[in-house]
Amino acid sequence: MTSHWPRTQERDPWAPREQVGVPGGRFELSFARHGARTHIGRQFVSYPFHITRPFALDAAIPSLLTIYQQSSSGGLYRGEQLSSCYELGANAAAHITTQAATIVHDCHSQPVRQHSKVIMEEGAFLALTPDPLVLFPGAACENTLIARLAPGAILLLADAFARHDPDDRSRWFDQLSSNVRIEDSSGRLLARDCFRIGGDALAGAASPIGNWRVVANYMLLGDCSLLPSRQTLAESLSFAECVTGVSELPNGIGWGIRCLAANAIAARAVSERLFVLAVDAAFGASPTPRRK
Repeated sequence: MTSHWPRTQERDPWAPREQVGVPGGRFELSFARHGARTHIGRQFVSYPFHITRPFALDAAIPSLLTIYQQSSSGGLYRGEQLSSCYELGANAAAHITTQAATIVHDCHSQPVRQHSKVIMEEGAFLALTPDPLVLFPGAACENTLIARLAPGAILLLADAFARHDPDDRSRWFDQLSSNVRIEDSSGRLLARDCFRIGGDALAGAASPIGNWRVVANYMLLGDCSLLPSRQTLAESLSFAECVTGVSELPNGIGWGIRCLAANAIAARAVSERLFVLAVDAAFGASPTPRRK
């Protein structure tokens, strides 16, 4: 499989900021299509990440391989720097999710930094749908992702969070930031989505999320002829105990979906339904429910 990632000595502004002595971990996988099936090629996984065998869960979609990204550490801790990289060859298909929500512990002003790269060749499919981050009081997390899509590739991204105070003292997390950059195969910017917010901004009567408990952002990217329509998404993602909105992304690259949910059950219903819609549009068959 040929990688389209630029090999250069210049510093990548999206790369994680390395610090001597700071704990880190790497989760790197490449996928290749052989006949009707997708297989893992190169892989490198280091603590705290863990991976079990891949799963072929969908008899009607033999090319779709499912991976559960697991952790051995019990959450994310202050100062950690974690990186992930996923390379998909032509017509390869993968679903990468987590085994459960991920706790972000009190970071004591030393944020967790998570950096991800996605490289997709022609006709590849990837659903990158981790369960939400659960932000404990004092949690601080900086997430960056850059994805490069060749023609015909389809990418579903999920990014969700909820806050939780185990002592029930109404304390909030410190800060959360997200920076997502989508490029075509030549490196031209197609879309960018970013935010930075402090927990205090979500507290009180002026909170932009009100009393909603889970905030979720999705991007469904690719040629719109290969994606569900905006109307289909809007109608199919209407559930009790949540509100959703669907917007067209720049350069005709796909759809942005925002969701506010009253609880984790409602948020999961939206995420699972969106995954089903994306898979059905891409392969003409619905996926088997993923167990967690």
